[in-house]
Amino acid sequence: MEKVQHNHVQAKELKLHVTQIGTSPKVVLFLHGLPEIWYSWRHQMIAVDNAGYRAISIDSTSCCQGFRGLRIAAMVGKLHPHRVSTIVLLGAQLPLIPPSFYMLRWMVPGRAEADFGRFDTKIVMRKVYTMFSGSLPQVAVDDQEILDLVDSSAPLPPWLSEEDLPEYGSLYEKSGFRTALQVPYRTMMQSCRLDDGKIRVPGLVIMVEQDYIMKFTGLEDYIRTGKVKEFAPNLDVTFLAQGNHFVQEQLPEEMNHLIISFLIKHCK
Repeated sequence: MEKVQHNHVQAKELKLHVTQIGTSPKVVLFLHGLPEIWYSWRHQMIAVDNAGYRAISIDSTSCCQGFRGLRIAAMVGKLHPHRVSTIVLLGAQLPLIPPSFYMLRWMVPGRAEADFGRFDTKIVMRKVYTMFSGSLPQVAVDDQEILDLVDSSAPLPPWLSEEDLPEYGSLYEKSGFRTALQVPYRTMMQSCRLDDGKIRVPGLVIMVEQDYIMKFTGLEDYIRTGKVKEFAPNLDVTFLAQGNHFVQEQLPEEMNHLIISFLIKHCK
């Protein structure tokens, strides 16, 4: 990753950690959420740079981006269509959430911080990556915390190495988890009123059939029946038979091909 440039940008009260590769005027902005960091897009950043684009990633640990990078991407596409050529989303919003699902647990101020605070940040990353890489939803019983669902000694997914963990752990060691939990978990019920709410720039949604979110009632029908296009009329949908919640790290070549092909088609 010697080509990666690290900078800090002051945006009002926020000091943003920004990484980039390349100098092209054609920019691909990568957004992510908890537990990921800019490093989660390392394979895609290198690929789009090689394809003639400049790759930029804003680190969520510094700007309260939290889990839903896709929510921010959709908002930017809605508010600034003259500056956005395309949007590519991995996964989708969940229509129905069980009461013991991790999202609702983490909406409670202090609960996730207390849960995470019992462990070293690298152990937290190990647990979260291992847990979210499964094909079943992460639902805890009443007297159980979310991180208790995974043993600290559980092996990492085969596509994530022990050498990768310090990249994640060191950033969260500096920032803590509070800012990454704030949006959207603790602002999830707040709504933004924006005209008709439609995103009109070309978009691509990549859904992974083995991702645990596909188990939630109504989500697959919402995507496959085309109902999602009521809000994004120029949307293409691709389903991948293999992979999981972190598919961009697990299957980088497949993801790079899908993303770059879509960019070439729509970014002249």
